[in-house]
Amino acid sequence: MAVGIEALQSLEAPPWLGAEGLTRCRQALGGKLVRETWKYSPLPKVTDALIDANVHQEPPDLALPPGTALHRFDKLDAPPRFGIDLNRYPLAGIVAARAGACWLIEVKRTPSRPLRLAAPGGRINAPLLVQVAPECRVDIEQEAAETADTAGFGALVLVLSLAADSEAHWATAELAPMVDQWSLLQAHLHGNAALTLNHQGAVANFRRQDINVVLDGQGARLSSVGAALICDGGRLDQQLVIEHASGGTVSRIKQHNLAAGRSRCTFNGRIHIHAGAVGADADLSNRNLALDPSAEVNTKPELEIYNDDVRCAHGATVGQLDAEALFYLLSRGLDPQQAQRLLSLGFLRDGLAGPFAERAATAFAAHFKGD
Repeated sequence: MAVGIEALQSLEAPPWLGAEGLTRCRQALGGKLVRETWKYSPLPKVTDALIDANVHQEPPDLALPPGTALHRFDKLDAPPRFGIDLNRYPLAGIVAARAGACWLIEVKRTPSRPLRLAAPGGRINAPLLVQVAPECRVDIEQEAAETADTAGFGALVLVLSLAADSEAHWATAELAPMVDQWSLLQAHLHGNAALTLNHQGAVANFRRQDINVVLDGQGARLSSVGAALICDGGRLDQQLVIEHASGGTVSRIKQHNLAAGRSRCTFNGRIHIHAGAVGADADLSNRNLALDPSAEVNTKPELEIYNDDVRCAHGATVGQLDAEALFYLLSRGLDPQQAQRLLSLGFLRDGLAGPFAERAATAFAAHFKGD
């Protein structure tokens, strides 16, 4: 059944999206692909929330370093292509139409300090496109501001384009109380470009994360390492689609998730090896711990391969704390709560990397100390 069609009728598409873009969004919302990828999240409620959410047309809160430039799409003579597959991500079109604006950050030379973004608050943020010039490197840090206000619904669409021989390191930390939110990161890598992703989160509400990385140039590389603690009552839905569209491309994905109390954690990691991607090398690992019998964990690694000359590996585990390790710690004088805390933190720490790793470790430790 189509979702949110009536509410979408009143939206007007900005020129750079086009009326046909919203038409595709309406069709996709009722299609099989979107229904399948949203089966663990309430798509009708999220769609309604996007229609009703407050809108922020200005760019997300930014701290731009020298060597970068900010442009509004409707002020450009020839805006770049939006670059989102609306058949797979129709909510991106809704965000674009509601915001009515889109922003471009050009990284023209390697900045001397990171580009800093604020995480979405209780509002729709205008989509943001980051273009990195050839042979440049940029560090992007995105952190949620600490706030006790959890009203509203947040949404953010980020598009990253890496030219040949460029590099980007994108690190996010969502450790403070936050509103319900949906976000999309779409990345496109050209020849020998390299992208590193690090995400750490403590989820006590509803959070849906879509990530689509296209390795579209010989030798393009992706490395992603992350960890998430889903607290009692939290809902985390992570959807990754990694496309090896050219030969000699490499991807490495490691995600550790820990579900505590009555929480739900979903991870879907899809590796798509295109026909021309000779010598592609992909490895995906998702490990999950459920600390409580009432916690729900769903994990599904997928491989779609159209080439024989590739190396692909994937693994997913769902389990509880190791009984032998617990026994060993108890035999050394720790009480059951201390032993559980130590093993849980060790599991999460194995998925921490990047500039927010120590801050995330401190936040995770504080959660278990509160238990």
